[in-house]
Amino acid sequence: MTVRRPWSGILRPLLERAPDEIDRRSARFAIGRPEGRRLVARLGQAFIGGYNATLRLESLRQVAGQGAAVDPHYRPFFFEGAAMGYLPRGYLFSGFTPKSAERDLLDMHPDYLYLYYVGLGFWLAMRHPRRPGAIERLGEHLNPMYVPLCYDGFGFKVGFFDYPGRPEARRLLDRCPPERRAAIYQGFGRALFFVHMDDEAAFRRERDAAGGEHREDMEFGRSLALAFTGVDRPEIIAEHVAAAPDEAGLRARLTGITWALTARAMNDAAYFRRCVESAPAEWSDLMPGLPALCRKALSESRTYTEWQSRTRNAVSDAYAASRAPAGP
Repeated sequence: MTVRRPWSGILRPLLERAPDEIDRRSARFAIGRPEGRRLVARLGQAFIGGYNATLRLESLRQVAGQGAAVDPHYRPFFFEGAAMGYLPRGYLFSGFTPKSAERDLLDMHPDYLYLYYVGLGFWLAMRHPRRPGAIERLGEHLNPMYVPLCYDGFGFKVGFFDYPGRPEARRLLDRCPPERRAAIYQGFGRALFFVHMDDEAAFRRERDAAGGEHREDMEFGRSLALAFTGVDRPEIIAEHVAAAPDEAGLRARLTGITWALTARAMNDAAYFRRCVESAPAEWSDLMPGLPALCRKALSESRTYTEWQSRTRNAVSDAYAASRAPAGP
């Protein structure tokens, strides 16, 4: 049984966030098109709505019910926000702890597993903004395969909340354990999809400043964000892949869009199918099949890094085969 803590009435208003926070924060971003502004405003409302619902409502079942009423395109952001609110919910209600987080969130709705990990990492970036390594203590209670997604969430928070006003905030990325650095850079790149949405040159400068392998990590993250938010416009996903600057960039973009489409297929299989039905002709077989390649790679992997590597190889081979000239 959920029991409210005696101080919850005082603490909850301090923990809640303004419904338009994401819209206001994005005002300084390089978003020139009205449709881009509307996209960020709506996904932001869904995200903050999920976070606040987890703090306000008596049960996670009620949170799931509120999420079910959100438009399918924006519903995953609601559940990501709900996961961000899980640990601070423990300040207001008894029984919500790091040990119970994964179990409770999956009981709330099992289809948003990846987004739950990202949301938990986002909260830790709010709670411990200078210590990405704080995720390791939470990770003791989570499936180790998905803990890197918490670092992705931390990197996204740095990129979306901190970096636009303080570019030096990106130095935080290198404070995380070396073996987690790829994931945190991927989250940072995902945030820069929004920050530099209509300023390709600015994104390239930040991507190139990362150097080495993190250049592709940031390309992966941006591609993931583009495909996840643009799943209803598969033609822009195809255009993004076709515009890859080189082979490494192509492989990173293919892996990023695959990660996004796999999450979308998990979140709402029917909505995913409706979206990719309108994929360009040369993508009509490949795009719907990318999640299956990703799931197969997961089943054959023991670590997150191996999962990404296997996925990258599988989707790159599939893409090359789809572009090979037909035989006589």
